[in-house]
Amino acid sequence: MKHVNLTMTTTQIRRANMTKRTLSAIWGAGLACLLLSAGSMSAEIQAHTLTVDIDNIQVQTGALMVELYANAEDYAAGHNPSASMIKPVTKTEHRLVFSDLADGQYAVKVFHDENGNHSLDTNMLGVPSEGYGFSNNAGSFGPASFKDASFSLQADAQITIHIR
Repeated sequence: MKHVNLTMTTTQIRRANMTKRTLSAIWGAGLACLLLSAGSMSAEIQAHTLTVDIDNIQVQTGALMVELYANAEDYAAGHNPSASMIKPVTKTEHRLVFSDLADGQYAVKVFHDENGNHSLDTNMLGVPSEGYGFSNNAGSFGPASFKDASFSLQADAQITIHIR
């Protein structure tokens, strides 16, 4: 019968423990990189750009007030847009770009604040006296509903809004 020495020297134990720690650290770093890369890939997949072309601007003064909404309640109330922009008007058409948008239903409202008072002016009958528009060019007879103005964003997209 052969005798096997199962004892390890202190140096051998330290080396074995160091190897375990090193392998554990490498494995942990690799796992962290994998998780971070998977997270960034899913964020990249869902981050979209919406390009909004606005044309038929009659007066080259003031600013375009543009709001992007992701739900009917906020859209109807005119509060809490997902994104908004103010673009000084210098020509008859402008392009605006909204970035980092998630998949979903959206609707755009725009009005041309010609006099800089930050509100859509109306005449005595309540008819707008400044230009306005909605996504899908909805709202032929009054303000467009979210249902009529909304569109599905699942990839980068471009829409055109004609100012009335």
